[in-house]
Amino acid sequence: MALRRVVTSFKSAIRPMSSRANIVEAEVLNTERLDAVRAKIVERVSDVKNRLFAVVYVNNRQFKVSQDDLIHLHHNIPLDVGDKIKLEKILLVGGAEFTLVGRPLLDSQAVTVNATVIEKTTTSPELDYNMVNHKGIKVMKWLSKELTVLRINEIVVKPQAVGIDSAEVQ
Repeated sequence: MALRRVVTSFKSAIRPMSSRANIVEAEVLNTERLDAVRAKIVERVSDVKNRLFAVVYVNNRQFKVSQDDLIHLHHNIPLDVGDKIKLEKILLVGGAEFTLVGRPLLDSQAVTVNATVIEKTTTSPELDYNMVNHKGIKVMKWLSKELTVLRINEIVVKPQAVGIDSAEVQ
């Protein structure tokens, strides 16, 4: 009963931390520098020598990939060998001098990661051995898990991912 009185007396003092009063809008102070950084990122992305990497979310896991990497996905995914797919959930993309971070994901129209299914196989067998000594029960199982192997073909970043219209680039 005493706890209830304490809580009700302090109820007006307790406010959630995410109230609208605590949110401060960000403002850009130097737009010239922002435009220069965006232009430099677009220049680096369009350079063919620049090797891009991406963090993608596939099958409840995150993978850091670059071009021609292989991804081993656990479980049998309903795809055939040779199928080309586009990975939609891209968390971030970067190069040697920049990184674009999604909050939580980057726009799938602006950043694309294309992959090809190159193999469907199983892992090497693992031994699962259970023994209950007092009953004389021994169970030995050989288990192997199904795998799907993807090859990352390309990572493409369009200028709209940086916040620049395609008309401004040309």
